[in-house]
Amino acid sequence: VIDDTPSHPAPDGARLATKRTMTDSAAEPVVTPPGPGTARAVVLFALVGLFAYFSSLHGDYILDDYRFTNDPKIGNPFKSEMAPRPVIALSLAINYWVDGLNPRGYHAMNLAIHILAALFLYDLVRRTLLLPRFESRYESWAGWIGLVAGLVWMVHPLQTQSVTYIIQRCESLMGMFFLASLWCYVRGAMAERSLWWNLAAIAACALGSGCKEMMITLVPIALLYDRTFLTGSWRESLRRRWAVLAGLAVPPVAGILALAFTGFFTDPAGTVGFGVKVFTPYTYALTQSEVILYYLRLSFLPVGQTLDYLDWKACTSLAACWPSLTVMLALLLLTTIGVWGRSAWAFLAAWFFIALAPTSSIVPVQDAAFEHRMYLPLAGLVVLVVCGVAWAALRFRFEHGRCLGIASGILIFILGAMSAARNEEYSSVTGLLADNAAKRPDNGRVRMNLAIQLFATGDVAGAEAQLNEGMRLPLQLPNLRTERIKVLRESGRPNEATVVAQQLLVERPDSDDVAYELGLCLLAEGRIAESLPHLKRAAEKGPSNKFARLHHGVALRETGKTAEADLEFRATNSLDSAYASQLIKTARRIACDPDAKPSHLRLAAWYAAAACRMTDAPSVDFVDTYAINLARVGQYPEAVKQAAKAAELARTRGDMYIASRIDARTALFRAGKPYLPEKRTDTP
Repeated sequence: VIDDTPSHPAPDGARLATKRTMTDSAAEPVVTPPGPGTARAVVLFALVGLFAYFSSLHGDYILDDYRFTNDPKIGNPFKSEMAPRPVIALSLAINYWVDGLNPRGYHAMNLAIHILAALFLYDLVRRTLLLPRFESRYESWAGWIGLVAGLVWMVHPLQTQSVTYIIQRCESLMGMFFLASLWCYVRGAMAERSLWWNLAAIAACALGSGCKEMMITLVPIALLYDRTFLTGSWRESLRRRWAVLAGLAVPPVAGILALAFTGFFTDPAGTVGFGVKVFTPYTYALTQSEVILYYLRLSFLPVGQTLDYLDWKACTSLAACWPSLTVMLALLLLTTIGVWGRSAWAFLAAWFFIALAPTSSIVPVQDAAFEHRMYLPLAGLVVLVVCGVAWAALRFRFEHGRCLGIASGILIFILGAMSAARNEEYSSVTGLLADNAAKRPDNGRVRMNLAIQLFATGDVAGAEAQLNEGMRLPLQLPNLRTERIKVLRESGRPNEATVVAQQLLVERPDSDDVAYELGLCLLAEGRIAESLPHLKRAAEKGPSNKFARLHHGVALRETGKTAEADLEFRATNSLDSAYASQLIKTARRIACDPDAKPSHLRLAAWYAAAACRMTDAPSVDFVDTYAINLARVGQYPEAVKQAAKAAELARTRGDMYIASRIDARTALFRAGKPYLPEKRTDTP
């Protein structure tokens, strides 16, 4: 068993080297520092990490982040939507317990995970170079090589998606536990008493398996490390470490078997496995030859990054992708030869291919490429390049080590600045998606998500333009037309929205969401009786959906079923007590807009009526807003009645100024005129 303490001076202390000159025949001791101490390394990694990722701390949620952070059970990790990945669920719950839904805390935890992972990589490289395998050749270089490798990997722009995209901590946290487990495995292999190190390695592997199934790649990489650097023999590595290797295999294998037994890999509606319709195992393997070369290009030239690559076209024949396939086969053959010959560089090349194998082999995944998949594979490439430069410097007796240090510092600064710039792009979801759409204009999912963002900010025309572009693409996403229905309705064209919704419901008759959208379109058109069964279905299928309950109540009230409508309004209020106030604000904004569409005015009047019936004693603002809305839809007698009621409420509370303003509006209503203030933010 290799002892943890090398026979040469400790790596954390200064080394003594000998230096001879032409005039000095005696050996003169020269101090050669082996690298920074542990405390300095931690501080340095933290500072450099903050330099590259500080701007990410101010970022908001993006896309899938909302899905998981808006989960009402986020504080109960074992019942939340992320429960199948319990370690991730627990980490999200910890963020929620500490700082609620403030995205700053989630970003800070992601950055801390990434820095810790880089520290494990740094020390793993340092310890590996000090093994007897290298015969003290890197004795005074090991710490510096590990430092540069860890820092370059940490600040590389290709890592931004794994760190800045909050929910991609599935990848970064798994990667951190992967490196921690391998680090513990190596420490155990070098220690006289290895039990606790081995148990720590297995525990870290189990935690990583609770983050993502990619942890399965740890066992072959650990075994290859053992054979390459420690024993020199597959048989000897298995004989010495079979127990810990078996312990490392149990958690990820158990997780994958659990997925297999639930039909995860054969689900025709799934996004991973043999049920994926976009690829077959054959076409996916061919396509990945192109994807992997693209990953390599981004590793060495990280420009042109994008968030989403759904539009990556499948390679369906050898003739279409023979150049990339030839290069890939050559690289694999070269790596295999190197592994057979127990070359150190071949371990790092194999690390790259093994770490990519779960997503870049024959198991189809709906998305051919994602940048976060390079989180761990990039470590193999970075260490390979950094160690290659160090080997060349030693091999050719390059004596200007300070120049190498300066060059490394410049490289780290440039990569860190590029990561900081990329993180700035993540600070605006709309800007990030617009950049993605410009770089990959045939990506329908990006078009749809950009349309959703534009729609949410009130840019209905921009949203419709993006959806129209998406509708012209060959790959039609299921939700594209659903979003188009919303945009058409919001732009005041409910009749067009109804046609699209009816067509979609014929294709997807089991979709409660489509039924709800159709009911809402019919309601906006004024076809209330036709809307009622669809809205009733949506309310019954989604009793906790306040929007469905509200609109079902509106349809009931407008068809004369007042008592049933009031029950729905009260149920809506119980789901969200602040919703009535939001409705009144929306109704008042629409009513005071001289350019409001008729369908919007109709809905706004219904919203104001619903808000007034959600509580036993509606406020002056509620009743006054209802009166203004009634006047805008031409119901002047009822508007006068409600305005008089609002004025009386104002006098009762002693607010004569507000009462006089409402009286002035009442006079307008009696004259058959609506109230349209100069400032649309008018309040009582």
